[in-house]
Amino acid sequence: MIFTSIGGVIGYIINGFGVEGLPAYSIGYVNLSSWLVLAATSVPMAQVGVLAAHKLPARELKYVFIVVMAYMGLKMIGVFGWLGLPV
Repeated sequence: MIFTSIGGVIGYIINGFGVEGLPAYSIGYVNLSSWLVLAATSVPMAQVGVLAAHKLPARELKYVFIVVMAYMGLKMIGVFGWLGLPV
């Protein structure tokens, strides 16, 4: 996955060079301030996820995963927007 993501980042940098109107602190389409915030929060939250995974029984962890994936799927296809829900 790391090689795929590196390739994607390089592609966004190359394709975004010379594009007008990008936010400050951007290299191509890659915004460095957003990347920093994402990286700074992802590392500690990964540790929280590991702790939660070890403390929850496998069956309950599976149900939590099902609920999160169902929510994300519905969110991505816009069901909550169609229903006028703010979630």
